Amino acid sequence: MNFALTVNNLKVHYFTQFGNVKAVDDVSFTLGKNESIGIVGESGCGKSTLGAALLRSVPFPGKIVDGQIVLDNQDITKISDDEFDKKIRWKEISMIFQGALNSLDPVFNVGSQMREILKQHGYPRDDIDVISESLKSVLLEPTITRKYPHQLSGGMKQRVAIAMALLLNPKILIADEPTTSLDVMVQSQIINLLKKLKRDRNMSIVFISHDLGVISEVSETIAIMYRGQIVELGKSYEIYKNPKHPYTEKLVTSIPSIKNKENIPQNSDRKSEGSARLERIESSQQSIIKQMGCKYFDNCPYAKEKCRNDPPLINDKNGFVRCWLYE
Repeated sequence: MNFALTVNNLKVHYFTQFGNVKAVDDVSFTLGKNESIGIVGESGCGKSTLGAALLRSVPFPGKIVDGQIVLDNQDITKISDDEFDKKIRWKEISMIFQGALNSLDPVFNVGSQMREILKQHGYPRDDIDVISESLKSVLLEPTITRKYPHQLSGGMKQRVAIAMALLLNPKILIADEPTTSLDVMVQSQIINLLKKLKRDRNMSIVFISHDLGVISEVSETIAIMYRGQIVELGKSYEIYKNPKHPYTEKLVTSIPSIKNKENIPQNSDRKSEGSARLERIESSQQSIIKQMGCKYFDNCPYAKEKCRNDPPLINDKNGFVRCWLYE
């Protein structure tokens, strides 16, 4: 299979005065053409840093220290910044940044901000057709180019952010929490829009969220991320029906259900009688700078002495799990 994107052993560190923070720690996955992968995990687990790394936009003092990001058989971590800006950014890979209001400049109208993207990539600034087509694809009228961000609703700002990301028709779209701060109705509209765009444009999508419910609407494959690592990866139906990693179990059983019994995964032999109740996930007490062994050791109900060592990566036909339980 020809993959749209292949990530191999990617590592992103933040070099702080307190030590080296491993925000993305040995992450690997593949993304097929016209497919979607969901990156799920709690706040601070490294999801957004991973998305920024794919666009080579990791903020200071962060840096990609190892690994490969392969696009069209080329490792884009090895090319110069100038070449990446000209050939890859916005054209091949683009990103919907977290919080549309923060990604839009409040002192420029929508049209000015979209024309700036065209100018940076050698397109005529006044290419109205390109701008209009992008806005129409997200169900906005071209006249919105005259408006400023503060004049738009939350849903309209999010659509503008998506239109800007689609302006140069990229192959891969990174959507970082695109439904955050939106009400349920607008969330549904944005999710349906992304599904339509994926189908119509044959795009591949990396969908980043802390919400398993939202991810399930968009992604065929789900990667569960915890403290910088992907601890489980698999098909979305397998993740929900038969979660393997203890952290994934907690995530699945923390989702409210109309019927409590639906919260119990199939591998219920590792569950207590009270497992139908909604679960809570305790914060880790381990340092994010100095840590060895399983990153979930503090909170895992199945932890044993050997879990103090780095867990093995157990592969199957649909993905993998990083856990001593399957060794």
